[in-house]
This record gives sequence, structure tokens and C-alpha cells, in this order.
Amino acid sequence: MNTQEFILAEVTSSTGPVNKTEIQVVDAPAAMHNKPEPIGAVWTLLLPLLLIVGLYILFMRPQYKKEKALRESQKNLSKGDRVVTRGGIWGTVVGVKEQEGIVVIKIADDVKIEVSSNAIEAINPQIKKEEKKGKKA
Repeated sequence: MNTQEFILAEVTSSTGPVNKTEIQVVDAPAAMHNKPEPIGAVWTLLLPLLLIVGLYILFMRPQYKKEKALRESQKNLSKGDRVVTRGGIWGTVVGVKEQEGIVVIKIADDVKIEVSSNAIEAINPQIKKEEKKGKKA
């Protein structure tokens, strides 16, 4: 242990004797130094990264998969598909103009509308299958 002695002199305004005070300064043990532990430093860096990866897996990735599936189904629209537009209009596909990106939807007897294929929010193949079964019976 390295010990150093310092002598401090206390000077007063009086002409009396000088008071001496001795102080010993001892080096702090190695554990007292502000050196971070290696594992603590790693966790400090990894924790935010793990949090971001976790949020991506929980929230963003499923949304990307859902959007990809919707885009794929929009490309594969065919006659007879029962669809819902983003505006909430239900109808049956009666035609597809692939080059223009337009879908012709029948929403009532003698009422057909043209919408962008990107405006299709959902495709419900179960209704299409049920309609086909009902027409055959």
C-alpha cells in the first residue's frame, strides 16, 4: 500500500503559533476504481439492441407478412372472387384489367364499378366457394 503524508499548515491572522495537521492519503483499492466490469459493459450495449430486435419480431414482422400476402392475393384476383374495398364496398370480381391495374366489381344487379387493384382490402374465398356450392345445388 502506497502511503503519502502531507502536512497542512493552518495560518491564522493572529501572531500565535502555527497549528499543524497531518493527513494520510491511501490509494483506493482496485475495486474502488471506476472501471466497468466487462460483462456489464456488454449488457449495456446489447440490451437496447435486443429490445429493438424483440419489437421488430413482435410487431413489424407480422405486419410485413400480412401486407405481402395481401399484395400477392391482389395480383391473383380472378372472376368470381368476393372482395371488400378499402372504402367498405362489398362486391364480386367480374373482370380484371391487369395492365391498367383495375378491377371491375359487381356490387348489385346491373351495377359495376372499376377500382384500383390496390384498393382491394380483403378477399374472401370462403364466400366464393359457398356461392359456387349454392349455384350447383
